[in-house]
Amino acid sequence: MKKIALLTMIGALCLTGCSIVKEEDKTAPALELTKTRVQVGVNSQVDYQSYIQKAIDEVDGDLISAVQYNEIDTSKTGQYEVQYTVKDESGNESKQTLLVDVVKYFQNGIFSPLGVKADTVDNPEDVTVLVNKLHQIPEGWTPDDLEPVIDNANQKLRKEANEAYTKFYNAAKAKGIDIYSISGYRTNATQTLYWNNQVKVYGEEYASQYSAYPGRSEHQLGLAIDVSYTTQGDRLSEKVADSAIGKFIISDAYKYGFTLRYKKDKVAITNYGYEPWHIRYVGIDLATKLHDQNLTLEEYYKQ
Repeated sequence: MKKIALLTMIGALCLTGCSIVKEEDKTAPALELTKTRVQVGVNSQVDYQSYIQKAIDEVDGDLISAVQYNEIDTSKTGQYEVQYTVKDESGNESKQTLLVDVVKYFQNGIFSPLGVKADTVDNPEDVTVLVNKLHQIPEGWTPDDLEPVIDNANQKLRKEANEAYTKFYNAAKAKGIDIYSISGYRTNATQTLYWNNQVKVYGEEYASQYSAYPGRSEHQLGLAIDVSYTTQGDRLSEKVADSAIGKFIISDAYKYGFTLRYKKDKVAITNYGYEPWHIRYVGIDLATKLHDQNLTLEEYYKQ
């Protein structure tokens, strides 16, 4: 009875003079963006809110409406940063950065690489490396295991890619399919010549669609090769798609580690025009995955 009376007394004292101590909130809100880098056209309006994936605090709940960000000037091409910041009621803060490339878009939906700051890849020797308008090869890097391909001593591929290409070539020939190697490895000087010539003859829009800016070409990796059904005339055109080798690329290239890099239905993703002649070695495992799931390298690296 004495114990009960003591507890009752303590309870009464707490009701009149005690207060519950609230634990201090030291956890910052969880702030996530939908992307880390985006491209927008010159003079376009940026929907900054659309890039916020979530802004949630354990105590304050949904804070998306409280997210602050700076706006950028889209009147000039170049790379800009948008800093997203959100604070909870306790003053805990989270930040995320969105890189925005302001680019020159053409009517075909492809943007020019001019004025675009490319990230330099740190693994150019990896057969699965992504090189495109936004990712470039380190300056001065060249493959050290180039070999001439089976049907053209003037065209080369890296050893692993060349061994796979030889198997692919022999398989095509065994089926009676005409296949000719048109363009394999290119030096930076050669790619510069290609780019400048395309711009001079056909203009920047065409060059941006069918030629890579120097340092951003898969041909410089020694892993890509253009093939055709002929060595004459317009050998690299969409006619390749309807040829026996074009169809063989679609059905069998992945079995040898190659992927059709620039597909007709993926132009907006690869940012290059449809090239049924351009195959890229990525290894059998990845090539099979890209084939089975209809993915580009860009889509694969976003997974």
